[in-house]
Amino acid sequence: MGREPGTWREPDRHTAVPFPRALEEWTAAAIPVLEKVASRYGGYITYKDLAERLFEATGVRTQMRLSNWIGKPLGAVLWYCRERDLPGLSSLVVHSGDGMVGEGFNEFLRTKGREPVEDPVRLEWVAAEERLNCYRHYCPDIPVGAQPMLTRELAEKLERRVPASSPAPSCPTCGMQLPVTGQCDYCA
Repeated sequence: MGREPGTWREPDRHTAVPFPRALEEWTAAAIPVLEKVASRYGGYITYKDLAERLFEATGVRTQMRLSNWIGKPLGAVLWYCRERDLPGLSSLVVHSGDGMVGEGFNEFLRTKGREPVEDPVRLEWVAAEERLNCYRHYCPDIPVGAQPMLTRELAEKLERRVPASSPAPSCPTCGMQLPVTGQCDYCA
């Protein structure tokens, strides 16, 4: 029995689809999927969900790891957007665990002649600004005064990292901060 192909078209799992052809089809399918995501204010999609939608739209599937192929159609989407002076639709695609764009989003900055951003949180704010541009272009009911916003997952992650600080206890008599013993050194 021969090896099954790495990329195929459903329902025939045994007939290979050349990978360049698969990329073309996935790229063409990604554009309307991302435009639909952008038509909902605050919308974004995970890499995994985008891949499933591309598989459903084209019937072309692959056994390759997601991280090894999804950037190729997204890179082509970036160039599609640049050539048509559209906002960067790839800013809408994030990791499922943390809600962050991938390192490949820096390619968007390069297409605009800008330097890549090394700081991951700063890169997320750049992506949030671009998502807002997408909503302004594709969403019919964007709120007045809309601001860039991080994904829900990332915002929650960043909130958990910031420890809630409570004021140190102070002496009820003199107001000085109490030492660890809880007894004021000045009033005792």
